Amino acid sequence: MQTAAAIGRDGYDVLALDLDPQRGALTHYAGYDHLDHDTPDKTVEPTVMDTFFGNTDLEDIIVSTPHFDLVPGHEDLSNFESALNSSDRRGVDEYWVIREQLEQLSDQYDVFILDVQATLNDLVDNAIIAARNIMVPIELTPKGDASQQGLESTVGAMDSGFSKMGVDIVIKGTVPSRVGNAKIFEQYRDSMSDRGVPLSPFSIPEHSLLRYTWDQQMDLFSFIESNKTRDLRSYEEHVPLAFKVIGRWMTGDYTYDEAVAQWDAVKDMEMGDATPEKLLGDREQEVNA
Repeated sequence: MQTAAAIGRDGYDVLALDLDPQRGALTHYAGYDHLDHDTPDKTVEPTVMDTFFGNTDLEDIIVSTPHFDLVPGHEDLSNFESALNSSDRRGVDEYWVIREQLEQLSDQYDVFILDVQATLNDLVDNAIIAARNIMVPIELTPKGDASQQGLESTVGAMDSGFSKMGVDIVIKGTVPSRVGNAKIFEQYRDSMSDRGVPLSPFSIPEHSLLRYTWDQQMDLFSFIESNKTRDLRSYEEHVPLAFKVIGRWMTGDYTYDEAVAQWDAVKDMEMGDATPEKLLGDREQEVNA
């Protein structure tokens, strides 16, 4: 959510897709939690599954947030694999379910962001083919690194299998979360660098503004600009800057080296009343001088 908002604030038209069937994911965070599950009193219709395996157009279920448009997720996404197996899609075609829907909206949006659960399955495989550029949040633990290596193997195999069709799939980078030890950060950065996977120069702390934004069901940037929550603006204020750098790294506005340079330039600065964009813009001129 934060990355979608960061990119949207840079003037891009962004569509984020919540492809996590669990409650409490992106749809909940954006304030549309009434759309991500059925209740005894109400069945949500149509859902994102109706766009994948029915006659509903994706644009018919899009909702708006302050900085990006959203395709709400739904608990019925847990049935993606069975629906796929029951469809007439076979071979390569079974990987194109999500991609085909996004291609119909390619003239309306500059950037598509797909948020998936951390489980390798047919739904995630479809999301990988649709997105092709992957940014991975990672917990710097042996378990987290093992999951990362499993994803690297999967992406490598998919890239090899689809490269003849002109489809290139890459892990653009990884963003650590819950990091409190600089030595551990350096250890994993060296390990991932040796595997050819760039680790971001910043991490997202476990205890940060994000826990407050979750409670308010607001994106980070709306949160720091709201009079209702302004007294918490200075708490972990480097977090919105980090997401701005992540967003520009994802869109290609920053190369990895530029992302590192920009982060080094602003990471210890106080935001004050400046927007993250203004602070990064001012520093860009100094870094590039």
